[in-house]
Amino acid sequence: MFEYLLSESENCYKNAALYRLILLLCLCHFACSAKTQLYDEPRLPANVKPFHYDIRLLTHLESSANHSYIGLVKISIHVEKNTNQVVLHVGRVSIEARKITLFGETFNYRLISVRFIKDREYMVVTFNQSLLMGKSYVLSIDFGRSMSMDARDGYFIGHYVNSKTSEKIWYSVSHFNRNWIRNTMPSFDEPSLKATFNVTIGHHKRFQSYSNMNIRAVQPNREIEDYVWSVHEVTPAIPIHLLSFSVNNFTCRYSQAASTNPVRFRTCAQSADVREISFAAQMAPQILEFLDRLLQVALPLEKIDQLVVNDFPTEAMENFGLVVYSSKQLLLREDGPMTKEKLQALELIAYEMAHMWFGNLLGMDLYSDIWLTEGLAGYFKSLAVDHFQSGMGRRILLKYRESSIMYESQVGGISLMPLSSVVSPTEEKPLYQKATSLIYMAIGFLGNVTFYDGLQRHMWQNSFGSSKPDLFWRSLQLASEREGSFDKDWDVKSIMDTWIVQSGYPLVTVIRNGSEVFVEQRHALNRSSSQLWWIPLTYLIEGGSFVKNLEPRAWLSPKNHSLKLNEFVPRNQWILLNLRSVGYYRVNYDELTWQLLATTLFNDFRSINVLNRAQIVSDILFLWNQELHTWSTAFNVLKYIINEDEYEPLMAFVVGLTNGFWGISTESSFSIAKWLGVAVKWYAEFISYTFDKFVVQDPNQNLNSLDYRD
Repeated sequence: MFEYLLSESENCYKNAALYRLILLLCLCHFACSAKTQLYDEPRLPANVKPFHYDIRLLTHLESSANHSYIGLVKISIHVEKNTNQVVLHVGRVSIEARKITLFGETFNYRLISVRFIKDREYMVVTFNQSLLMGKSYVLSIDFGRSMSMDARDGYFIGHYVNSKTSEKIWYSVSHFNRNWIRNTMPSFDEPSLKATFNVTIGHHKRFQSYSNMNIRAVQPNREIEDYVWSVHEVTPAIPIHLLSFSVNNFTCRYSQAASTNPVRFRTCAQSADVREISFAAQMAPQILEFLDRLLQVALPLEKIDQLVVNDFPTEAMENFGLVVYSSKQLLLREDGPMTKEKLQALELIAYEMAHMWFGNLLGMDLYSDIWLTEGLAGYFKSLAVDHFQSGMGRRILLKYRESSIMYESQVGGISLMPLSSVVSPTEEKPLYQKATSLIYMAIGFLGNVTFYDGLQRHMWQNSFGSSKPDLFWRSLQLASEREGSFDKDWDVKSIMDTWIVQSGYPLVTVIRNGSEVFVEQRHALNRSSSQLWWIPLTYLIEGGSFVKNLEPRAWLSPKNHSLKLNEFVPRNQWILLNLRSVGYYRVNYDELTWQLLATTLFNDFRSINVLNRAQIVSDILFLWNQELHTWSTAFNVLKYIINEDEYEPLMAFVVGLTNGFWGISTESSFSIAKWLGVAVKWYAEFISYTFDKFVVQDPNQNLNSLDYRD
C-alpha cells in the first residue's frame, strides 16, 4: 500500500513538472507572439515618413505575349521614432522580398523578416537593429507583375486598332484612384505623406514616355536592345496617388496657356483621333488662364499633358501635370457651334483644370476630407464654364444643389464627415455636390472679397503641404476679421460644422402674424430630429429688387430654432427667402404667402429671379410630397409653369416629378430633364401632358433659352 502511494506521489510530481513545462512553453509562446505581433492599425504608423521616391520602371509592350513591367523603387525615409520595422502598403503586386535592402549611415542592417497583412494591404519589413530617430535611410525594393486591362491594377494596358493594318496597338497608363497605387508598387499610400518623385521609365524606342514632369534625358538601355530610359524631372512634393505615367505612341497637338507662369500643353491621342481632340487642346489653356487670373496663385508647372484614351475607368483623372481623359467625351473638334457634347466636355476640362489648384497644389491630410478640394474644384469649374458660356455656371450650381438635396431625401441625409474614408461611387458624387453647394453658400454670407482673401492666403501657406477643413475655415475666419465683414461673435468653423458634421438639411418655415414675420427651422427629412443649423437668411419683400449682394439680413442659430424678423410686411405682399437659391435649405410659407407668390408667378413670373423660381418649384413639390401642403396649394403655385421659358425652373419641375413622385433615380431624372431640354418640342409636350388634366393650353415656347435675365 505504501509503495502504491509512493508511486502515486512520484507520478504527481512528474505530472506537475510536465504541467509546469507546458505552462512555461505557453507563456514563452504568448510572450514571443506579443513581441512579434503584426501592426494592424487602419493608418500607417507615424514613426517613419517618406520624403522622396526614386522609381525605375521598365514596361514591355511590344510583344502581345509579354505585357509586363519590372521596377525598382528606392524610398528615402525619415525616422520620427526609433523602430526596427517599416510598415508600408503593398497590394496586388509581386515583391522580391529577399532583395529588400536598407541603406543608412551604417551598412550592417540585415533583413530579418517580411510579412504581409492582407486585410490592411500592409507589408511589414523587420531589420536586425533599430532605425534611429532623426536619421534618414533609403529602403530599396524590387517589384513587378504581368499587366492586364484591369484598371484596379493601377498601372494597366489598353489598345486601339490601326485602321490600315488592323493591328492592335498597345499602350500603358496609370490610374491611381484611391488605394490603387499599392497594386502597382510598394508605397506609403496616404495623402498626407507627400514626397518628391524621380521617375525613370524604360520602354521600347518606338514608344514614348509620359509622366508628371518633362523628360530631361533619354538614355540607351545597355542591357536590352532597342530599349531606352526616359528620365523625367523631379516633381514637387505631392501625394503618391497623384503620381502618373504612361507609355504609348500617341500623336499630339500643342498649345500654350499665357498664365503667370506660361504652361505648355500637349493633347495626345491615337493618330486617327488627333483631329478630334482639337476642342480639348484649344479650351484647356484658356480655362487655365482664366483660373490663374481669378485665383492669383501661380502653379509651379511648366507643362500639362492631356491623354485621351479608350475605355478609361473614369471620365478623367487629374494627376499633377498629366491629365488622362476617357475618349468618349473628349473627341470633339474646335470648329462649329457649341453643342451639348461640347458643353459637357467643357465642364469636364474645367473640372480637371480646377483640380490643378484644388487637389494638387492644395491637398488634404485624409481621404475622408477630400470633399473640400472636390467641392472647391466644383465651384471654380462652374465659374470657368460660365466665363466661356454665360449663364451655364448657375445651371451647374443649381443642378448640384438639387441633385444632392434630392439624394439626401432618398437616403435620409448624408454627412460630409463619414465614419470611414472609403466612400462608394454612389455616395461620392452627391457628397461632392453637397460640398460645392455649401462652399457656394459660405461665399454668399462671407462675400467675394473675404472669401478670396482667405482662400489665397490659405493656398500660399499650404501649397504642396497638407491641409484640413478646420484650417481652411480658420483662414476664412481671419479674412472676415481683417475685412470686418462678419460679426465677431460668429465663427466660420462653428457655422460650417453644423452643415458638415450633421446629415441632411433644414426646412425653414415662414409664419405670418399680421404684418409681423417669424421664421423657424427643423430637420427637413426627420421631424423627430433635434438637429439645428446656423442658417444665413436672405429675403426680399414684394416690390423690392433682386440685388447681387447676398449678405444675410438675419441668422437662425442652433441656440434657438425660431426668430422674429425685424421687418413689417403688409398682408397683401409676399416675402421671399433664400435669394438666388444660394442657401442649402428648403423654404415653406404660410398659406397666404404661397397664394401671393402663385399670383405673381402666374401674372408676371419674370419679376421673380429665375433661380428663385426654380427653388419655389422644387420646394412646393417636396412639401406636397411630404403632405405639408394640399395639391390645391401646389397646383396654384405650379400652374404658371406652362408659360415658363427658362431651363432652371423647368428642370426643377421635371426632376421633382420624376424623382419625387415616379421613383426615378436622381441621375435618371436629370438625364430626362436634359434630354427634354434638347428636344424642345417634346419638352413642351411633356409639360402640357402633365398639366392636361388641370389646364388646357398649348404652349409654343422656346424651352431651352440661354438668354438670361437676372
